[in-house]
Amino acid sequence: MTQTLTVTYFDGRHPLGAPATLLWGGREATLVNASVMMRYALKALRVSPRVGTADRFIALPDGGQLQCADGPLLDALPQESRSEGAVAWLERKWGVALVALVALIGGLAALYQYGLPVLADSVAERVPIDYEVRLGNHALQWLDDNKLMQPSKLDANKQAVLREGFARLGHGLPQAAHLQLAFRAAPGIGPNALALPGGTIVLTDELVELSRTPDEVLAVLAHEIGHVERRHALRQLLQGSATAAIAATLAGDAATMSTAVAGFPVLLAQTKYSRDFETEADDYGFRLMKAKGISPNAFADIMGRMSSAGASCGEGESETEPSPGFLSTHPVTEERIARARAAAR
Repeated sequence: MTQTLTVTYFDGRHPLGAPATLLWGGREATLVNASVMMRYALKALRVSPRVGTADRFIALPDGGQLQCADGPLLDALPQESRSEGAVAWLERKWGVALVALVALIGGLAALYQYGLPVLADSVAERVPIDYEVRLGNHALQWLDDNKLMQPSKLDANKQAVLREGFARLGHGLPQAAHLQLAFRAAPGIGPNALALPGGTIVLTDELVELSRTPDEVLAVLAHEIGHVERRHALRQLLQGSATAAIAATLAGDAATMSTAVAGFPVLLAQTKYSRDFETEADDYGFRLMKAKGISPNAFADIMGRMSSAGASCGEGESETEPSPGFLSTHPVTEERIARARAAAR
């Protein structure tokens, strides 16, 4: 008798899943969706342990995985270790669970505040720049494929002026060989800029249109170069992915951990820098502007105009979700404008 299960298929190479159907009977299972049909030995599949009412995962021998709702059909498939995970055990021991939860929250808070940044910085120092460039390219492709970014409509002459200024900003910097400027239209994001791992900086048409002088745009780019030089995107990514991996491990859910790793491009594209990273990039940008003959007043001017235009400024200044990049989770706008004015003196 053939059994049929509706699943979401993750191939292990792309962050987004696709609807699919798993059929099995005898010793073989077949996975079918709009673009693939693959056969597996039934004994090669592994179903993740049951954790409450959460979805379960079926690990495939080729590195892919399937996600589906829990149900009795899954009990007919080969199971991972039946030993109880931490969550399953604590579900039945609610008294212990309460004490453990308090200790866990305290421990994770300390780890998140002190341990993860140090660990992420140490790992980031050892990541080859070529790998970082590939991560950035993958994130930009994700932005394009998901229609968050569109081809730029900026006049070619205006692009040329900004590219020349960008090259002047980057001249002589350690990451100069990897700095790339990408123009995109982004009506849904608005006036913004986004530094990706490896050196690509995405500049939206909307920011250029909001500016009054090329120096205002270059001031924003100087800030983004600060993120690139300090490898903030990679460091933030490593911190975020480590948090997800720790949570998955505590739940005894290896499939969730592998899904988090597969979602790197999404996390990159949605990166919201910490306040410390933003302040560090501001200070770097102010020094770079002055070294290249640009007043930090240009930064203060464009930032004030961006805030007035309604862009999210993080830190509780907007009730809407901040967009990625330049204005997401930045310190309070007035404080940053004041610091830019002070740097210009």
